[in-house]
Amino acid sequence: MKQLLCYVSCCWMLSLSTATASYASSEVKPRINAVNADAANLQITTTPVVLKGILAQVPPPPPPAPTPASPANSDSKDLKEQLNNIKNTPGAPVEDKFTTYQPKASPSFSIFNPVGFGADNNLVFFSLSYQNRTRFTQKSDGEAGIGIGLGDAVNAVGVELSYSLNSFGTSTGFGSGAFNAKVHRRLGEDTAVAIGWNQFAKIQFGGGQNGPGSDYPNNSYYAVGTKIFRTREDINQAFSRVAVTAGVGSGVFLPSDPNGGLDRTGLNVFGSLGVRVARPVSAIVEWTGDDLGAGISIAPFDNFPLVITPAVRDITGGGDGARFILGASVAFNF
Repeated sequence: MKQLLCYVSCCWMLSLSTATASYASSEVKPRINAVNADAANLQITTTPVVLKGILAQVPPPPPPAPTPASPANSDSKDLKEQLNNIKNTPGAPVEDKFTTYQPKASPSFSIFNPVGFGADNNLVFFSLSYQNRTRFTQKSDGEAGIGIGLGDAVNAVGVELSYSLNSFGTSTGFGSGAFNAKVHRRLGEDTAVAIGWNQFAKIQFGGGQNGPGSDYPNNSYYAVGTKIFRTREDINQAFSRVAVTAGVGSGVFLPSDPNGGLDRTGLNVFGSLGVRVARPVSAIVEWTGDDLGAGISIAPFDNFPLVITPAVRDITGGGDGARFILGASVAFNF
């Protein structure tokens, strides 16, 4: 069956918050890319105490040299309160944790296409997807994936390795799947590039309509870049981030072969556009090189990195009609 996993790594992370993902995430995330609020310089002035002479007829002793006075507990408390007030002042810059991949939920900005951002710094991710029917059949199927991000995409390069289970037994034998690799690099706070190779080593089991085979095209290489545009500084505002992804690839990014050929050659372009319509929601439209897809991505919880992405693929007739898909992913740092 046609692959549904979002090779964005989590698109869940690299969000329009990042400039990761999931925007980035993203809050990546986008790997998020941080805008730190500047604290005002706060000072405490103290007046040194001068000792007066006890006897009027005796000259008073010279005053002791003033020593710096340490703030009282109440002064320290005031300082902390003032700093907190500065951070919470409306209109103050909001911290956009895009330079790290903390497990903070952020919606995706891609459905199927890979993006320039990726997982690194020991980030582990899991994904699960479902489609109501596979191409040219009336049978439903699902996929799953697990992966890890290594290295450091900011100071060097990030390396993302994953395994995708291509079918739950409908299209091919349960457990059949393949390994994927991606190398990515951050070019500033809001830009990233990557090269990758999907399905470079396959594992096949018998069963399903395709038997021990797979309908995923061979030689699926790609190069891709993603740019996050900050249309508003405060990520809590509506339409605050726009993510544009463009790439070129082979294999799965080529038009489908009605005869089922898996060794198609050549290159084709693909791209995605994601808009952060609200902090937990992004709207996505993308061209995979074979068909048009559209959907939304939702990060329903602030403190748990779950991202849910319902979408429709094959809108323009790349297959045999539009198909509904639903994906979900989580990611954690170790």
